[in-house]
Order: sequence, then C-alpha cells, then structure tokens
Amino acid sequence: MQLPRGATATLLGPGSIEDGNYVAPAHLETQSEAIIIASRAGAAGAQRLTLLPAPPLEESLASVDAACGITLYDRATLERRGTFATNGSPADAAYGDDTLFWALATGTAATRYRSDEGLAPLTLGPQTSALLYDASAGMLVQADRDLGNAGSGAVTVLEPNGATHRILVGDTPEGLALLGGGNILVTNTNGGTVVEVNVRERRAVRTLRVGDRPFGVAVDPTKRLAFVALNSIEAMRASRAGGVVEIDVRAWRVRRVRHDAGLALGVAVDSPRRRLFVTEEIGGVLVLDEELRSLRPPLHPCGLPWLPTIDLREQRLFVPCPRENSVVVYDLTTLRVVARMTTSTYPLRVVLPPW
Repeated sequence: MQLPRGATATLLGPGSIEDGNYVAPAHLETQSEAIIIASRAGAAGAQRLTLLPAPPLEESLASVDAACGITLYDRATLERRGTFATNGSPADAAYGDDTLFWALATGTAATRYRSDEGLAPLTLGPQTSALLYDASAGMLVQADRDLGNAGSGAVTVLEPNGATHRILVGDTPEGLALLGGGNILVTNTNGGTVVEVNVRERRAVRTLRVGDRPFGVAVDPTKRLAFVALNSIEAMRASRAGGVVEIDVRAWRVRRVRHDAGLALGVAVDSPRRRLFVTEEIGGVLVLDEELRSLRPPLHPCGLPWLPTIDLREQRLFVPCPRENSVVVYDLTTLRVVARMTTSTYPLRVVLPPW
C-alpha cells in the first residue's frame, strides 16, 4: 500500500511506514489489524487493514494477481487463505518442494516462501514473464523477457545451492513448459520460435520456427506433443496468422496449425481425455482434440480469459478473468461452471503444487 505523495500518516497497529509505503511485519502469530490515518492539504482519510499469519502451503493453490500479489486458496474447497502483498506487479509464481516462488514483472526482485522459514528475497533476471519449477532437477526457471539488448531474452536458472545461470534463447521469451528429464520449452514471442532448453546442461538444444507471436505453451508428456498459442495481431487486431500450433517433439517439427484463434493466449492440456483448452483475448475458450478439431462450442467465462490451468487431481479447469477480478472454475468431466473464485486485482494465472 502506497500513501499519496506529500501525505502525513499515523499508524495504529503492527508494521511501519517507510518512504510513503506501509510495510507489514514479516511474521505474525495471530490475525491482527492496522489502521492508517493519512492527511494532505487539509483532507484526511483512514484505512483499516486485516493482517493474517502466513498460510501453510500444504494442500494449497495460488493465483497470481498482477495488481496486488499472490493469493493462496485451499486446493480442495477453494476457500481463500490469504494474500502475500508484493511491492510491485507479480509476473508469475511457481511451487517447488515445500516452497512457493514468485517474481515481479519489472526489476530483478523475487521471493521464496516456505512455511517453516517464512519469506526470503531472491535475485533473478531483469524482466520476468514466466516461472517454472523443474522438480526432477530441483531448479527454478525464469523467462527473462528483455535483457535490454534490442529485445533479446533468456532463461535464468536458479539451482538448489542458490547459484544462477543465464541461457540466451531469443527475442522476448514469454511461455514455459516442462518436457521432463531436465528439458523445458520456451516460446519467443517476437522471434516466432520455440526453443528446447536443457537446464542441467545450461544450453539451448534446438530451435523451431512456429509462426507469429507464440505466447502460451503446454505439453502432453505421454504423447510427446506440444501446443503453442499464436497471439498474432495486425493493426492492433487479431491476425489470420494467429491460432494454435501442434508440435511433434520427437521429430521436432510442426505437425498441425489451426488458424482461427488470432489472439490466442494460453493453452492447457487435459492428457487423459486427449484434449486442450485455448484461451483467446476476444473472450472464448476453445475446446479442441489433439488433432486441433473442435469438440464443442467455445466456453465463455468472461470478456478476457487469460492463462488456463488444469488440476487433474481435483478434475478442474481454472480460467482467470482479470477484468472481473475472479477465476472461473469448470468441472473437467462436464465442463460446467462449479465455482467463481474472488481474487485480488487482475488475476493472470492459477498455479498448482507438484505434490
């Protein structure tokens, strides 16, 4: 929370005010409240804040709320557990081994949270677009959108010992997906490519050109297929070059392309049913089989569905709706809406633990 410039403030309760910002205490044993009374140019106002102890990670999931922070929910009941407020807009989050990581969209600041240790600051690359945790390698992977060198980007790998390594991948990396065996896929939005990276060997393995503005990416590990959303635009409108690309990972070639989703954003794969969900900025969620054929009419959760997530354990599909400050939850078996999670401001993604 930032106070108006030039305001004087009085704080009642825990925490402190530093450089015009309210700073919550790092640890709380019980729920507390703080009241901030601010005045400027003869006008005054007050705001009451409810402060909660940091919630446990066990049986949780998280939403990445771009204008506020990281909100945790009970994975089974979807009840809200609390929000980690961030000093800046978070780009993404990822669960590790009893750990939750998140990073800001600008700057190098990132955070690690463990229930038994609390919060710890981390330093990653300069412009985060996505995070991914490779449990097999015990490494956190960050997509660095822009290194300040004419749009060139990289992935930054954080090893268990705290060491970081940067691997150049191309222009404006945006999406990450786990292939397994220490390998990941990265989409380069302005480069029009998908890159396979081996994080253990710290190198880019191979590059494939897929089309204009590849954004979200997801993998069916059982069939070794990857699906990429092409967020192609022309004169600020959807382009016919947009759509969905299917990649045969073994042969490393484009297998199919579907060109009717010109502002496609994210992809989620329901491997047991051999289908995928593709969100579009125009408000629809395509339901396709793995031949990229429509299985049914699109879902319409909201005006701007963002990056979808599938929870196979609980049989749910999560579709964030940033403008509505909510996440629409579908039953995977019936594709009916079963819940609408109220989030903090502008949710972009729901993140699930690997356990």
